[in-house]
Amino acid sequence: MSGNASLFRGLGQIGVVSAKAGEVIAFYRDVMGFPVRFEAGGMTFMQAGEASLMIGAMENPPQHDVTLYFEPVDWNAAEAQLEAAGVQFEREAMVLQREETREHLLRPFRDPEGRPLYLLGWRPL
Repeated sequence: MSGNASLFRGLGQIGVVSAKAGEVIAFYRDVMGFPVRFEAGGMTFMQAGEASLMIGAMENPPQHDVTLYFEPVDWNAAEAQLEAAGVQFEREAMVLQREETREHLLRPFRDPEGRPLYLLGWRPL
């Protein structure tokens, strides 16, 4: 899939899970200076430059130390092109937020080594 960088704006979010989420949140907020944008579903979302940093609590975090979220320029085109290249999405897109003219979606898939990856972005209604 070379040459497909134009499908994405870049990384939209980086996800971190921790058994000590409170300490990790305090570090990124107080030491690194990333402001908290909002909290939802047991997760804290912080602004880290162009990307969002999501920190979630988990008793026994998985072995994969990072989760990448890609923000498509055009949701439908990105889905279609990834599927055409053989990507198997794990489930249908989950609606995170809905507005009058668009919805914010999350759709999981994996890299060849099993790392969790997601499409995360807005799709027009």
